[in-house]
Amino acid sequence: MKRAVLIPMLLLPCLLVGQTSLTTSSNKHVSFGYSTKERGVLEVGMASVIGREISVTESLIKCSGNCELNIHAVVLNADEMDIQPNTGDAEARGNVKIKVLPQ
Repeated sequence: MKRAVLIPMLLLPCLLVGQTSLTTSSNKHVSFGYSTKERGVLEVGMASVIGREISVTESLIKCSGNCELNIHAVVLNADEMDIQPNTGDAEARGNVKIKVLPQ
């Protein structure tokens, strides 16, 4: 089993702003806002998670089945993913792929 841990600084403290909803492909979708301050620069933005099954609590977003995390120009795909929006930690398991999109 492949296992990777991703700790994106961009997910530091996040606030859930979206609700889990079904998309046309029967996948669920959760969007959340984030803000981070690094080297004196404050950054705010949105991130989203798509997958077959998503559960959301105050401190954890659990995704299983064709998971995709989109943040800025980075797409993280995995079979399973746990994201802790309050700490910025994300753990991806199984068929993990990272793609950086051109800007």
